[in-house]
This record gives sequence, structure tokens and C-alpha cells, in this order.
Amino acid sequence: MNRAFSRKKDKTWMHTPEALSKHYIPYNAKFLGSTEVEQPKGTEVVRDAVRKLKFARHIKKSEGQKIPKVELQISIYGVKILEPKTKEVQHNCQLHRISFCADDKTDKRIFTFICKDSESNKHLCYVFDSEKCVSMPDVLGWFVLYKSGIVLFPALIKYLEMH
Repeated sequence: MNRAFSRKKDKTWMHTPEALSKHYIPYNAKFLGSTEVEQPKGTEVVRDAVRKLKFARHIKKSEGQKIPKVELQISIYGVKILEPKTKEVQHNCQLHRISFCADDKTDKRIFTFICKDSESNKHLCYVFDSEKCVSMPDVLGWFVLYKSGIVLFPALIKYLEMH
């Protein structure tokens, strides 16, 4: 077993059983957008997508447009991207279609994940800007490990035992 994996397994789950009662972890973020990428994973792939979407954001800002705010709901089923006021689902990315997630090494506010679109079969990189982005890749990673049967975190076990 490689060291990175065993270290991750020893991390403690940051959310309480009460937080899990909704069956998802909510995050508020600004949605920079999504863009098609050639590969399903890789820091270079993500870096290029972030650069492209940050440039598009800069142009939109100069035209007076605001970056849309969204609510992310991360669960064992995937990631839902919702309009925060109406709760209308804008995107629904199933967990088994998500192949890569990471934060930006140069800007810790940026969080990304790559998901294979169910209709077009293309890989899309979704990019978000959030204060709480540091924990988003961890949360998504924990759910991937949970879904694959590799790990159960104490708070989740406690929650499942109560229900």
C-alpha cells in the first residue's frame, strides 16, 4: 500500500453526524464554469482549464458581469451544482463519473473536478472559487473511498448506526 493512501486513511472526518443528516455536505462557491478537457485526470489538465476559465472570468468582469454563486452538494452519490436561492439543479455529476479532483496549487481558493458527461461522453472540468475550497477535495475524496468500500469515517459510521 502506498504511503499517500495510508496517510489519507488516518485523517479524521471533519463533519459531524448531524451535518451528515442531510446526506450531503453543502458548500457555497462562485462557479467559474466548466470546459471540455482532453484527459480524465492530471494537474496539467486542470491547470490549463483553470487558466482558460480565469481568463474568461476576467473578460466577464471587465464587461460588468458577475460570477454566478452556486451551492455545491457533495454526497456519496456525486456533486450537485444548484442555484443557491431557488435550489434548481444546474448540473448533477454522479460520483462514478468523477475521475479527478484537486485544488489549484497557486490559488487555494480554486477547486476543480473532472467529470465525464453522460450525454456527450466528453470530459468536463468544473472550476469553483470558494473560501472553503481547501476541504472540498478531501470531502470528495472521502466519498470516493467510502463508495468504493475502502473506508468508513467515524462520524459517518455513527450517523449510519443512528438511522
